[in-house]
Amino acid sequence: MEMPLHHPSGIPISQRVRAPIELSIPSPRHQLLWRSLRAEDSAQLTALMTNPDDSHESVLDLLPPVLVGLEQMTTAPAGKHGAALGGFDRAGVLRAAGVLHLWPGTNAVVVSGVVDPAWSGRGIGGSLMAWQEGRGRQLLANLPGDGPARLLGYVSESVANRRRLLMAAGFSQLRSVFKMRRDLEAPIVCYSLPDGLKWRPLERVDPETVRLAHNASTAGAWSPGAIYPELWQRRWSEYRPELSCVAYDTAKGRIAGYALALVARPTSPLQPRSEASIHRLAVVPEYRGQGIGRALMSRMLTQLADDGWRFAAAALDPVMANSGRAMFEDFGFSPGVRDIVYALDL
Repeated sequence: MEMPLHHPSGIPISQRVRAPIELSIPSPRHQLLWRSLRAEDSAQLTALMTNPDDSHESVLDLLPPVLVGLEQMTTAPAGKHGAALGGFDRAGVLRAAGVLHLWPGTNAVVVSGVVDPAWSGRGIGGSLMAWQEGRGRQLLANLPGDGPARLLGYVSESVANRRRLLMAAGFSQLRSVFKMRRDLEAPIVCYSLPDGLKWRPLERVDPETVRLAHNASTAGAWSPGAIYPELWQRRWSEYRPELSCVAYDTAKGRIAGYALALVARPTSPLQPRSEASIHRLAVVPEYRGQGIGRALMSRMLTQLADDGWRFAAAALDPVMANSGRAMFEDFGFSPGVRDIVYALDL
C-alpha cells in the first residue's frame, strides 16, 4: 500500500517536526540501566535483534558508524546521524535496545527496537518507542530546507507488540516486503550468460564498483535511498564470495549484474546449514532483457545447493518495479512471512 508523503510547502523541517529540546531516556523503574551501545555490545545486540522471520535489511546495517555517547543522546548536535540505546539488567545482559539512523542524503530516519520477550509486559517497549520518536524528531530537525521528512519502521508481521507500538505512535502502514523461500533439493534449471559476458569471482571485483552498480540498478526504488560507502564496506565483508556471483562485460570493463549471498550467524557450532539469503540480485539497467537475471539466479542456486544449504531465501517488494518476483516464482520460490514498513510523515 503506497502512502503519499506529506509535504507542507514553505514550512522548514526544523520547525515542522516539533523536536523536543531535551529528551529523557526510559525510566529506571524498569530496573534497567540505560546507556549508549558500544562496539563491545555488538554480540548481545545481534542475539537480541535476530528474528528468524525477519527478511528486511538487518537492523545492524543501520547502526551509525560512530555511536554517540549517552550525554549526547538527549540532544541532536549537528553532524550526528543516529543513536543506539541499550537497557541492561543488573548482570549486564542486554534486555532492550533502540536504534535510529538518519539515512544520508535523505530526510528519513529509520527506527528499530526490541525488548527481550522475558521482559515484555513491563512498559519498556512504550518508553523506548517514545524515546525513539523524540530522538528521531531531533535528528530530522537538524536538516535544512522545507522538504518532506519521515520516520520509518520495519517490522515482521509476526512481531505484534512492535507493530502495535508503531501504530500507537502514529505510524501508518506504507508497504509490505515478502520473504520468498525455495527448497534447494528441488531441480534447478540452468541458464547461461549471453555472449560477451563472463563470470568474475567476487574477490576480483572492486566493492565500490559493485556499490555503484547497485545504486544504478535500484534507482527510483521507494526505499530510503542509495547505499552509502560506510554501510557498504561493513556489509561487503559479510558476503560469501564462494556463494556469490558477478556477471562482467569484459569488452566494456563493466559489471552487468550481480548476486550476493549472506548466511545467518549460527547460534551454536552444531547448528546445521539451513537457509542462505540471496541478499542482493540485480541487473544494471542497460543490460536488462538479455536473460542475465536468470543466469545469475541459476548459478547462485546451484552454488548454494552444492555447498550443502537446504533453503534459499530472498526479500521482495511485490509492487516495486523490477522486483523480479515473477522470476523468483519461476525458479520455485514461494512467499512467506511479510515485513511491514510503517511511516510517520512529519
